[in-house]
Amino acid sequence: MSGKGGFRPGGQWSLASITMMVCVVVGLFMGRPDVVVLGLPLAFAAASGWSALRPPPAGQARSSAGMEATTFGIEPDPGESDEGRRTFRVASGGPSGIALIQAAAAGGPAVSALVLLGGPFAVSVPVPRSGRARVLTVGAAALTLDGVMRQEARELEPVRLTVLPRVREARLLPLPHRLQGRTGEHTSRSIGDGGELRSIDEFRPGDQLRRIDWRATARQSANEDRLFVRRSYARSEAGVHLVLDTAHDYPARLRAWFPLRTEPVNALSSLHLAREAATLLAASYLAAGDRVGLNDLSARHWPVRATGGHRQLELIRTQLALMTASGRPEQSSRDPGAPAGSLIYVMSTFTDEEPARLMGLWQAAGHRVIGVDILPALEGSAVSPSGRRASCLVLLRRREVMNAVAVSGMAVLGYRGGGSIAAGGALDSIPGQLPLETGLASLRRPTGSYRSAVGGPV
Repeated sequence: MSGKGGFRPGGQWSLASITMMVCVVVGLFMGRPDVVVLGLPLAFAAASGWSALRPPPAGQARSSAGMEATTFGIEPDPGESDEGRRTFRVASGGPSGIALIQAAAAGGPAVSALVLLGGPFAVSVPVPRSGRARVLTVGAAALTLDGVMRQEARELEPVRLTVLPRVREARLLPLPHRLQGRTGEHTSRSIGDGGELRSIDEFRPGDQLRRIDWRATARQSANEDRLFVRRSYARSEAGVHLVLDTAHDYPARLRAWFPLRTEPVNALSSLHLAREAATLLAASYLAAGDRVGLNDLSARHWPVRATGGHRQLELIRTQLALMTASGRPEQSSRDPGAPAGSLIYVMSTFTDEEPARLMGLWQAAGHRVIGVDILPALEGSAVSPSGRRASCLVLLRRREVMNAVAVSGMAVLGYRGGGSIAAGGALDSIPGQLPLETGLASLRRPTGSYRSAVGGPV
């Protein structure tokens, strides 16, 4: 390896020096010139090692520095990658030699390989379903052609990927108890322009001339001394607030709940389902012209203010990808707030009482609150009896919390990664729980407060 004293020969040079000295001593002592001749090739090898110990001349400084010019880098493979996986290349450069590369994907075994310097080494790794995660760790060292380490091993900068949740839309959506604003796609109970017909009344001071209904005037004003105008409902928008519970991230495999082994980075988990459910709701409401905001139940992540537009969807998706499991604080400094009259969706696994407590507070403040169960459909079983007992206690507590939410009159829909959520046999299932999109359509019912501009009452 290289150091302050220059190049230090490796074990091969030391073995050649010792063997040469043994051959010379034994040959001279026994009078065997053939044994002395046997050590001559080893003498040349030792001489080359001694020459490497001497400082290089001024003219050779550049070539000596070239020995240290080995570089390594990680770059994405420009070729197509398989679904759920991505290929990276470990590129190396420098003088002729060999590169020892050890690459390890997150949650997978390490792979070692010897390649010629300058030649790429490709490795395919799984990528997360959503969110930000470290997907690849690479260590590299440079060797000479005879196997002597020329540059000590070092760890390269790990590769991290941020995957945004996919975008889908639902067609039928519930609305809050009260609409806001004078724009949007929903017909409110307030009088204004652009909505459905409310009534035909006599003209009063302040009415606009363009709202005069000449046919109604000709039909109802016998003496042609009265004017009639058309009065309509105003168009309004809904305020939707998405709240994610990032205290826990439960994998779909039950044995991964306990720290016995690391799950692959692309394993299904509750936080991934929360990101997908939030993106589905955000894209659906933003497409209808509503305002959508985002917050963390534990107030550990920066909130996204409620507004509308296509850019808001990209901002929400980015913030969702950056949200990670942060644990439940022992004492929250503040409860996440929501604008007045909002429709609040709480995405949680409901394994403790905090989501139910906040949902009750928001309901008492006049908000319409809907829960979304994002615990994935569990697979397998725990690896030990104690683990099975612990998981059963967590799931029983979760069912108690869900029953308390149902008693308070708030609906909880399920978004569980395609697994069965209606069956009541397993502890992780909730009897009678509707899937998210089916539940959204069932909650779109008349409330007496507003009407939908498309499709009749909501």
